[in-house]
Amino acid sequence: MEITSFILGVCTVIVLMMVVGTLVNYMTTTSLKKEINSLNEDIKHLNRQIEKNDNGIWNGLNETDRNLREEMEKIYRHIDSRTDKTVDSMSKHISDIHIELDKLKTEKSVING
Repeated sequence: MEITSFILGVCTVIVLMMVVGTLVNYMTTTSLKKEINSLNEDIKHLNRQIEKNDNGIWNGLNETDRNLREEMEKIYRHIDSRTDKTVDSMSKHISDIHIELDKLKTEKSVING
């Protein structure tokens, strides 16, 4: 009878240790799951921030590119207007020279003729 009681006592201790071990394992696993879920949420939040920053950077680059093109167009328009003024001025001077040459030819033909 003593051996039976001893075996039952040992079995009870073993079962209690298994129950306690299983309970500790379950609690640890639950804690790890919560931590993993929290880390996943942090990762998702960081990804959203990165995408937002990327979009902001691309928008900034697009705006900078648009501003650059506008400034280049202003410069081209300014250069074009200056070129047109110079060409107009040169054309006027050339026409004045032709008028003077025609006058001189007319005066020469009147004097010779």
